[in-house]
Amino acid sequence: MIGDVGWSRFYHLGDEAMTELAIDALRARTDISITLIAGEPQHAAEMYGVDAVSRIGFKRDREPNVVRMEKILEHVESNGTQSALRANDPALKVIDTVRASDAVLIAGGGNLNSMFAHHIYERVTLGRIAKALGKPYALTSQTLGPLIYDEDRKLVYEFLADAEFVGSRESYTTTFAKQVGGKRAVVRRQVDDAFSLEAHDVNRDAVEDLTRERFILASFAEKASSPVLSDGAYHAHLVEITRRLADETGLNILLVPHGGGLPPATPTRDQLTNEQIAAEVGRETVTSTRMLTARELIALTESAEFVIGTRYHAGIFAGAAAVPFISLVPNLYSSIRMRGAAENVGMEQFVLPVESVDDIVATGIGVAQNRDTLVSALRDSATHRRAEHKEWWDFVVAHTVGDGSGEKPNVSSVPAPGFFHADEVDNPFDSAPAGNRARLSAIEEFGLLLAKRDRQLAMARKQAKDAAAALEISNARHERQDSMLAVKAARKIRGWQRKLKRQVRRGTKTVGKHFIESAQRRNEVAPAQLRRQG
Repeated sequence: MIGDVGWSRFYHLGDEAMTELAIDALRARTDISITLIAGEPQHAAEMYGVDAVSRIGFKRDREPNVVRMEKILEHVESNGTQSALRANDPALKVIDTVRASDAVLIAGGGNLNSMFAHHIYERVTLGRIAKALGKPYALTSQTLGPLIYDEDRKLVYEFLADAEFVGSRESYTTTFAKQVGGKRAVVRRQVDDAFSLEAHDVNRDAVEDLTRERFILASFAEKASSPVLSDGAYHAHLVEITRRLADETGLNILLVPHGGGLPPATPTRDQLTNEQIAAEVGRETVTSTRMLTARELIALTESAEFVIGTRYHAGIFAGAAAVPFISLVPNLYSSIRMRGAAENVGMEQFVLPVESVDDIVATGIGVAQNRDTLVSALRDSATHRRAEHKEWWDFVVAHTVGDGSGEKPNVSSVPAPGFFHADEVDNPFDSAPAGNRARLSAIEEFGLLLAKRDRQLAMARKQAKDAAAALEISNARHERQDSMLAVKAARKIRGWQRKLKRQVRRGTKTVGKHFIESAQRRNEVAPAQLRRQG
């Protein structure tokens, strides 16, 4: 299994939660050994109690990635007889692990996105290794794109088409995966895998100090990641929203990081942003918390009045716990994922642009005052989704490793689960619902347009740079050629000069010889005259 997990100095709570649930779900259904492909194998092995190996390792630049992928596949297909891989290349362990496995699973996330080309190549190469070795591979809990550049589209197409199935966690991905993967791609709808991760009593005990008073749970990403919203403006919106909710609801607000360092790692990213927001808000009721594990945050979410934030998995955990949530959208990627997650439990009207501060605050106040009604609606959706998700993982196991006997899975016995349509919960607190929906759509459309434009500009700059480099090489070549012509001409001139000198010397000798012979003849005829002539 591969997940974007396993770093000792950085814990991305949502990614870790999806992988952790996948491990739990597999173990609950069959006696299975799992090897995790992770950032730092030793750390991941200790954290999850599994074997672990390093990732293959790719970079953001595509040309080196293509070369590396080809070398790896040449090694696999030749069974190592034709290999350009070094003896310590991490790809070798991955290949051996896949060869020894029954199946390969690509755990959840939004990694199939051209903004993260190294993730695409990591997963595509893993899929091709599996295919070459005759091992089934599948994807679960995926967001596809929204950016798939032309140079990546063929890679992703083949990857999706050759997979046993692709688990899609929102309607956007379901549609897009069928477009990119073609008719061969088997796309199935599901909830995000972190939805079914559960807190244990030990996790509830670990956050008990944070739950003694009623609170709002807020989770904010450290930056906007938007071409149209500056990080400064984004940060100012978060400060104003937090301050006004604290003042107008009278509730404590816990700022909980989703990306940071678990102790003893140094605080980073969301942790630093939360500390800054708390300082600027200047209210004793607003607190920046320590970094929590995924299960600890789930335990904390269960006790919240409601959840608000720009972090995607904040809404996933809240929906699963039947806790009302408000998702704030700063960019294209967030909009697609958050609207999909909210739609899964009927909360799409509670997804708002982060700039709509007044409507966000009004919605927060309304949610706090009408919590019980919202909880009741969410509980029904969450119950249905959990039942479906159990069936989903029955389906995953049946179509990959089967019952663990080593026999080919009997896939016909476990059909794909259904996916019910959750009733939409009304948000009467939003003063401009149509305008906010239009703004979200504009964020997506404009974001895609700008991203494609930026890509075209980047490609144009690269082409111009390559052309300039080619011109420089050509000029240098011409200069060398001109120089060589001059050298050749000089050599020819010198050659002609040497030849001329030789000819002159030969000519001089010849003329002298003729002169002497002639003189001798004349000397025989007229020696006295010859003597006078000298």
